[in-house]
Amino acid sequence: MQGMKGLPKGQWLAPVEARLPDFIICGAMKCGTSTLHSILATHPNVFIPEGEINFFDMDDIFQHSDFAFHGQGRWVGPQLEVDPQLYWKWYQNQFENAPADSIIGEDSTCYLPSEHAGSRIAMQKKAIKTIVCIRQPSQRAYSQYWHLVRSGRALFSFEDTIRFLPHSVLERSMYLSQIRRFLCDIPRERVYIFVLEEFMSDKAQVLKELSEFLGLDHGLFAEDAKEIWTNRAILPRSLKLQLVVNRLFRAKGNTRYAERLPFALDGIKDPCAGIPTRVMLKLHRAVNRSHPKNPPPMRPETREFLDAIFQRELRGLDEIVGKDLTRLWFPR
Repeated sequence: MQGMKGLPKGQWLAPVEARLPDFIICGAMKCGTSTLHSILATHPNVFIPEGEINFFDMDDIFQHSDFAFHGQGRWVGPQLEVDPQLYWKWYQNQFENAPADSIIGEDSTCYLPSEHAGSRIAMQKKAIKTIVCIRQPSQRAYSQYWHLVRSGRALFSFEDTIRFLPHSVLERSMYLSQIRRFLCDIPRERVYIFVLEEFMSDKAQVLKELSEFLGLDHGLFAEDAKEIWTNRAILPRSLKLQLVVNRLFRAKGNTRYAERLPFALDGIKDPCAGIPTRVMLKLHRAVNRSHPKNPPPMRPETREFLDAIFQRELRGLDEIVGKDLTRLWFPR
């Protein structure tokens, strides 16, 4: 029987079931996933590795184009089929420091939009629980835009990004189709829907619900755990200058991701490693310093435009998740 990407189904089955996570935070990104990760990590019975692992969708080029490398006349990217044992060993090593009696977690925010991650998680013999995080879709898209600015991947203003590269900021707010696909693979009782606005209005209640879902003793969280807030916005002094630099250096390489992946680049070099490029980037960082601060408000006409799109595209989501999100996200 064939699985995704033409692989034999068995290659996506973990060889050592006990080393799989008990739960996975599956995205969407910019919906409080980093904060949720940090809060859960404070529980004495939870082990969750730092950062995102992205194992079950690392070969999904639509979600991880930065995991594909080109140079010296060849391409290098994730290929589990070449050496499944190597990839599974790498994945299970992420949890090797977990105490024997701990509840193990993982955080990979591209699993929800990926066409492959849900089915790969579902086929495991272990009944892995999943946490799906969502928020007001226009605000999520706007928050992602500023993340792309900071990471060097936004090339235009927010409005021009919507015009020229809409997929880059809007696709991960299309929760309806993504959650539908997810629930086709994973039973509803193993999916917790985390709504950021609900968490912000009653953190204690949401954390209690999550504890029950994961089988945690809610009383073991520190009193101030719910006050944790991570991955705050960091903005450059000048957006225009940052976008110019992003356009100049966007195609110069993505090898900064290589050390986090289970394969070697085999001699592909980082075009940004040259001295002139390093000097220019260092000068830019000195002139256009970034600081933690809130982004400017979204333009009213842009918010109205996006809200109209998402209200149409997400019609039916309320019934699937069992919450009145229309009233919460699109009040009249």
